[in-house]
Amino acid sequence: MLLLNEVRFDPDWIFQLERPLLLMPGDRVSMEGGRLLVQRTDGKEEYPPADLDRWCWRWRLV
Repeated sequence: MLLLNEVRFDPDWIFQLERPLLLMPGDRVSMEGGRLLVQRTDGKEEYPPADLDRWCWRWRLV
């Protein structure tokens, strides 16, 4: 199991989740139409509420 507060699709996008997201083994996470899509192992699809932000390396200190 995995509990997430944000999901990053490198190198461009960050989803800041409104509440923590619990992923179970076999769940799949993807981006569809600018929204976060979670496909559960039982076949259900969820779109958890999240804010989408662009992620730019120029703004980050490395």
